[in-house]
This record gives sequence, C-alpha cells and structure tokens, in this order.
Amino acid sequence: MKTVHHGDEELLKRLHLGDSEAFEEIFSRFWERLYHVARARINSEEEAEEIVQDIFASLWKNHRTVLIADLPSYLFAAVRRGVISKIRTRLVHQKYQEYYLKFFPCYSRTTEEALDFEELSLVIENALQQLPEKSQQVFRLNRLLGRSIAEIAETLKMPRRTIEHHLTLSIRELRLRLKDYMPLLVMSLLLQ
Repeated sequence: MKTVHHGDEELLKRLHLGDSEAFEEIFSRFWERLYHVARARINSEEEAEEIVQDIFASLWKNHRTVLIADLPSYLFAAVRRGVISKIRTRLVHQKYQEYYLKFFPCYSRTTEEALDFEELSLVIENALQQLPEKSQQVFRLNRLLGRSIAEIAETLKMPRRTIEHHLTLSIRELRLRLKDYMPLLVMSLLLQ
C-alpha cells in the first residue's frame, strides 16, 4: 500500500484541529532528521532523543495555539533552541561543580559523591527555573558568570536598584527552596 504524504499546510490545519493522524505523520516525517541534527550538535544520543521528544510533546500539547508558518523551519529552530538549552544546562552544572570544588578543595569525587553532586545540581537548577525570568537571568549573570551589578545593569538596560532587587529576591527564594539540601553548601554558593 502506498503512503500518502500531505502538504505541510494541510497537516498544520489538521494538527490545529487536534487530528492525531496529522501529528503522527509530522512525527514520522521529521523525527529522524531532527534527531540527527540534535545528535550532531549535542554529541549524546540520549540528550538528542530527549530534545526531539520534548519538541513533539510540546507541539502536541500546544497544537491548538501554536502558530507555525513553515513547519520544517519551526521544527529545526526548536531543535536549535533545545540544543542551546542542553548546552547551557551542562555549563551551569559545570559551574556548580567548580564552585563546589572551590569551597571544598578536599572533596574527592567518588561515584556516590558525583551522583550526590549531580542530584544537587538538578535541584538547584529546578529551583532556579521556578524564579521569575529576570531574577533567573540576574542570578546567573552575577553568581555563575561573575558579572558585577553595574555590568548587569548595563547589559540588561535596567537600574542598579532593580538588579539588586532581583538578586536579593533570587537568593531569598533559593534559600527557601533549597533549605533541605546540604545547607552549608548552598549557603556557601549563594553567599560568596
């Protein structure tokens, strides 16, 4: 039996109406290509699969509201954003590890300790994700990239007092959210 491929416009219209067959056709037409693009850039099969799965999960979840003019462009741009997000997360985890080693130089990396650190990194990242976007941005620029309040104010084109407010809010919220996770480490990271 011959497979019929519908045009992207028709697929998008059907998807918008909640047609699961249209979604399945989009998935089968694009999954492998998107995976290979992600895999080439992220260098991890598991993370590449996760990126592509997240794209399709989001597409289906938002099928009634998402506006897509060009399906391939939309999907490949989503892969690019997913790859950037994964790389950013890796860098954040690496930065946390550098801080950990800075404050605890005698720290030896046994497998168990590495797993504990990875879990803590995920908890911290999750807590950061719960903050307002501007507060996240200010915290990351200041605490992870070492930028001064003046530099952040200039970069974000915001008053210094606003930057200070976001930083104070971030630290206060992170303290509350992370109180059960190795308080000494978290306090060291946040109060350096």
